[in-house]
Amino acid sequence: MDRRELVAGIPGAQARQNGQNAAQTYSETIVSRSPAGGDVLGQVRIATSQQIGQAMEEARLGQAAWARLSIAQRLLFVRTLRDALYRQRERITRVLIAEQGKVYEEAQVEFLATIEQVDFYLRRAAAILAPEQVSERLLPHRKLWVAHRPYGVVLVIAPWNYPLYLSTIPVVTALLAGNSVLYKPSEYATQIGELLAMAIAEAGFPPEIFHILHGYGPTGAALVEAGPDRIFFTGSVPTGKRIAHAAAEKLIPVTLELGGKDAAIVLADADITRAATGVVWSAMFNAGQTCGSVERVLVDRRIADRFVAAMQKVIERQVLNGDGSPRRELAAVTTPAQIEIIDSQVKDALAQGARAVTGGHRLDRAGGRYYAPTILVDVTPGMRVFQEETFGPVVAVLPFDTLDEAVTLNNATEFGLIASIWTRDERAALRLTPRLKVGNVAINAHLEATGLTSTPWGGIKASGYGRSHGPDGLLEMTYSQTINADRFGFLHEPFWYPYTPVKRSFFSRLIHLLYGPTWRDRLKALF
Repeated sequence: MDRRELVAGIPGAQARQNGQNAAQTYSETIVSRSPAGGDVLGQVRIATSQQIGQAMEEARLGQAAWARLSIAQRLLFVRTLRDALYRQRERITRVLIAEQGKVYEEAQVEFLATIEQVDFYLRRAAAILAPEQVSERLLPHRKLWVAHRPYGVVLVIAPWNYPLYLSTIPVVTALLAGNSVLYKPSEYATQIGELLAMAIAEAGFPPEIFHILHGYGPTGAALVEAGPDRIFFTGSVPTGKRIAHAAAEKLIPVTLELGGKDAAIVLADADITRAATGVVWSAMFNAGQTCGSVERVLVDRRIADRFVAAMQKVIERQVLNGDGSPRRELAAVTTPAQIEIIDSQVKDALAQGARAVTGGHRLDRAGGRYYAPTILVDVTPGMRVFQEETFGPVVAVLPFDTLDEAVTLNNATEFGLIASIWTRDERAALRLTPRLKVGNVAINAHLEATGLTSTPWGGIKASGYGRSHGPDGLLEMTYSQTINADRFGFLHEPFWYPYTPVKRSFFSRLIHLLYGPTWRDRLKALF
């Protein structure tokens, strides 16, 4: 059976393919502009409440039949989607550059991370979603399985900083698990959202099970109010809290991938040149607009001055030109609001006594939104730039005297996404990891951890809850269903009525045998 035959089994799919749906009506549009120069890139229509309701109805109608397909059949569609993304790779890369202000290599990295994660699930999804056979010691006569069932309709609300990666992964995992998807891309990433929707259509997915719905905050609120069966949100802490509150009213499970105020902890024995290069790249990649980027540098006081000088040298040689202007390696700041947040935090720190070793100001570059790569020293833990997510090319440096102090400083914010430890002594780093209140720890690396395909990604505290990537990310789109069946066809279960002296004695002996803390207690089972 090929994909067209499979689609034919989804209610309403044929009518959609033949163009028999009623014409859509729209209220207003979102215009996409380049942050690097202000050019208009395209526009999309904002979904109306009527369209949201229709999309939800169609998604529920199509999901039941989609879920009845085997995982092998659903994988056929995802494999075709991967191939469609591959064919569109240059177009997708160009749109990432134009719409988000990325540089070419960083847009390539986003595409590479996306298609690699999809390929991971192509290789592993069947095993991850397979029912697991388990055993129960007190019921050896019963067969037990744990099956993974789709929730139904999954709402994916995606951000603007990595719009391809952070849209494709939850959409693909939701669909692979047997859900249908309502997808709202960021209002600052509508063109990438449209390219993903086009690739999904090209892959032949039944139209009922995937709907793209554009809009601003009120559209997201309306989608939550429409009552999906699960929500996957990536974005800011304030918006995540509002979504969690609204979802709680309807008891809708939510995955929240929120912000970070991530620290690089540099120990005295670190390779200073390598660590400085890795920390600067992890701080400046995508102009720092990554929830897992380095925003704080906690460095052993004995090497603090040398390490700051090394970071400054990396920035001057690899991110800036000789005259202090940015090289092409520096991405633009995507949204007008974000550059205001960055500038506000830096100005607040400077006013309180911090000093900018480099940067500390906006850059005037061809009418685009750019911020100078910034290293701040003389920072104190109470400053906004130390506590609040900056989401820009800014690092706040704070020396420490002891490892206990480093751990305390790392844990001193509301966030808990990722920390990195830079040292030549791996055992020392491993001793530190349990004390760091974060969901991820990297040793002698940092930002690479955000793109690992086979391990879970996510945070604690204000960084959110739930996981993506790896087996956990796929199982996040399912609920567990336990199935137990009789193995031998007994006419009577041992725990059923009637209660008899024989049963009483049996249960008493069993308790002694299984749980007696000493051999004398266990011997009581024999007498």
